[in-house]
Amino acid sequence: MYSITVNASGSYTLQARLASPTGSATFHVEIDGVNVTGPLNVPNTGGWQNWQTISRAGIPLSAGPHLMRVVTDTGGPTGYFGNMNYLRWVAE
Repeated sequence: MYSITVNASGSYTLQARLASPTGSATFHVEIDGVNVTGPLNVPNTGGWQNWQTISRAGIPLSAGPHLMRVVTDTGGPTGYFGNMNYLRWVAE
């Protein structure tokens, strides 16, 4: 779980920088216990260090402190999720 602070209420895009030699895993992000992204797919990037950024737009966030949690829903074909370099919230 991560503590985050949203500076201004509004709509945000979540960017996740991921790498996986097989892909197929899924995850979602929760804010204060609520799934705000729905399922996100980890892409097959061809390697553990071949990074690709995926995005999910239109996520409403209110100003102030929040608890963020990244939840793995399914593993890839080898049972592994992949590598996550960062999550970034960008105001729309």
